[in-house]
Amino acid sequence: MALSQSNHDSKIFVSATPYNVYKDDQSLESPFITFKFNIKMSYVLDKPDKSVPSYISKHDSWHEFEHPVDELTRGFICSLFVDAEIPFALKNLHWKKHDFDKESIPLVSTDCVVSSILDVCSDMINAARESGRKKLFLLVMIKKQVVVPRDEYLAMLKAKEGQEVLCNVEDMIRLQARGWNFQRSDWEDMANVVRRAGLGDSIKKKRFGFSSRTCYERTDKTRFKSTRR
Repeated sequence: MALSQSNHDSKIFVSATPYNVYKDDQSLESPFITFKFNIKMSYVLDKPDKSVPSYISKHDSWHEFEHPVDELTRGFICSLFVDAEIPFALKNLHWKKHDFDKESIPLVSTDCVVSSILDVCSDMINAARESGRKKLFLLVMIKKQVVVPRDEYLAMLKAKEGQEVLCNVEDMIRLQARGWNFQRSDWEDMANVVRRAGLGDSIKKKRFGFSSRTCYERTDKTRFKSTRR
């Protein structure tokens, strides 16, 4: 599912929302804030089409960082963008007050993003001081959307679906090699899925590869037992 992103328009949407739904911890000597980073990258169609999935996910990861509220600095916020190991350059940034908002504000640089996050932190910290809460949480969403034309999108979608089918077949073969007994109907259902995906040759190679490997492993174990005797 490789795609040259440089030839396609893309936007990165960033939002930071207080997420104090977790239980407070009054045993803390001083307030702490936990940053929950969710980093996503997906491909979307250049024109809406309800007949296909609205996006194709390329990356989705979570990262968590904890820091004393009294020691919160711009430098620390900047370091989070390095520690989170974001797999794409932070260009064409857009700020959202909430992740689900349709409207966004274009930002000039990552410095603007850091300033926006600090503003949200400041409001959250002030509210916590009034309520007495000591354990704070901030959900930071970073979503990159790459816009691709329909033909490429459909090709990517087919490749992704094919990969998922191959993984499912691989799991079935692995389980069968370990003694799992599948019903005939299970294999027939999988065969129908394989045919629809047009993966006949790929499946044959995988089945042959696993059969050979399983045979070798069983032979090797038998030799080992014979040697021990």
